[in-house]
Amino acid sequence: MIQYNTDKKVDYDRLITLFNQAGWNDKTNDMNRLKTMVENSQIIVTAWDEEVMVGFARCTTDYVFNGQINNVVVDTQYRRKGIGKGLINKILDSSNQVTYMLRGSTRNEGFYRSLGFEDGPISLIYKRKE
Repeated sequence: MIQYNTDKKVDYDRLITLFNQAGWNDKTNDMNRLKTMVENSQIIVTAWDEEVMVGFARCTTDYVFNGQINNVVVDTQYRRKGIGKGLINKILDSSNQVTYMLRGSTRNEGFYRSLGFEDGPISLIYKRKE
């Protein structure tokens, strides 16, 4: 049975594996940046199958008006079992006052829409230069 954790319990080796499975290899080459990402996120939700972390999602929020959900990822062997939905719902349940934006890939658009996400106002991204 999958258990969800919201106290920033993260297996960083598994997080690297999950990010690499998602194609986010550019985010896995600096452990200090990964740890800082977790520390500076207000909400971290992880999914566990016994002692193995199989899912991760995070949110930055002011807990009043806005929150941004990022890095929703589930191990390839555990997909289509409701874990992604569980991760996102744990974040959504953390505050009923917040309007959440979600940053995700278009290949998962149907999944996000099934959870109630819809088109919103324009969103622009400024990418940092390495």
